[in-house]
Amino acid sequence: MAQRFVAPLTDEELEVLTAAYHHGEKRALRRRAHAILLSHQGYTINQIRDILQVTRDTISIWFKNWETAGLSTLVDKPRCGRPSILDAQDVDRLQDLVQQHPHQLRTLQARLQEDTGKRFSAATLRRALKKTDTASNVSDIP
Repeated sequence: MAQRFVAPLTDEELEVLTAAYHHGEKRALRRRAHAILLSHQGYTINQIRDILQVTRDTISIWFKNWETAGLSTLVDKPRCGRPSILDAQDVDRLQDLVQQHPHQLRTLQARLQEDTGKRFSAATLRRALKKTDTASNVSDIP
């Protein structure tokens, strides 16, 4: 089986990929940039597969996308989904309530529903708390 490597990288491409690998916002981008950098360094697809724990086909797709359109193809595209029930203003209010009522999930839910006029589940509240890193202040958040 013939070995597949990415085309030799320019200094500019190396710089962009290294920055994406070290400072990329999403893990997926960092992994894809890492795979391309490893290929540039002479690692085979099988070696990269073992390092990153992904399939050969996945790595081949990353290489093909990189060679076709560059860094933009390594970034995940926005995905569709239902918009959040709680907006930024609601989340700010939630953070204030956590300061007033720490360790009281049901109280937080009731107060926020009363303040916003919105109905939502405890699971929605947990997700909002986890996103704001205030979940540690509420004892019954798994």
